[in-house]
Amino acid sequence: MIIKLNKVYKIFSFIFTFLIFVSCNNTINGTVDKNDRIELVPEPDKGERLKYEAIEVLKKSNCFLINPDTSVCGIKIRNFESATTIIGNKNQIDSINQYHFYSKFNREILTLTQHSGDAKNQISIFKVEYSNKINFDYKQLLIDTFKTEKGIKLGMNKKQIIEKLGSCYAALDSTKDYLELYYIIALLKDSKSEVLRQYNMPTYFASYKFWDNKLETFEFGFEYP
Repeated sequence: MIIKLNKVYKIFSFIFTFLIFVSCNNTINGTVDKNDRIELVPEPDKGERLKYEAIEVLKKSNCFLINPDTSVCGIKIRNFESATTIIGNKNQIDSINQYHFYSKFNREILTLTQHSGDAKNQISIFKVEYSNKINFDYKQLLIDTFKTEKGIKLGMNKKQIIEKLGSCYAALDSTKDYLELYYIIALLKDSKSEVLRQYNMPTYFASYKFWDNKLETFEFGFEYP
């Protein structure tokens, strides 16, 4: 029994000594390498942090989105008359203040966001994406493809988007097959197009998501003030 206890003691002593050795090697002049510490502790919101940092850099730059998109298929941003002409006035928003519509043959989905407190059909955010095989029973509009006033539509590539909107964007979550271009107008002085002054809104954003250099989803409009 004593022999076994001695063996256990030797094992624990070895482990303790090894841990001290590793700790010492990771310490230089009494300071722990911060990079090693970060790698040991996962950061669950790392993606959001990196997005925030990239957007902050873009805000502080002297690069401006001059002529942003403000309509889709004749539906003008924050103009309820134009929306009513296209989608009618009998639609009901869902629990998060959104209307959803299919294009012809249910190939695409148009999501329109109406901010709380706004008039019916006063749309502040547009989102266009490909539909999947799930049938959500959305109303179908007699429109082949949802296209913006600047001619942006699903299926375009990165170069085509930049040609229309310029290179004042933040590249978010860029990987081999995926890329998001993010544009923003966040201060009144940043808008040479006066879009924020015209609509009296604090922030305009536009997001374009590509898979294999093909635009699969885009969204733009005014954030909730």
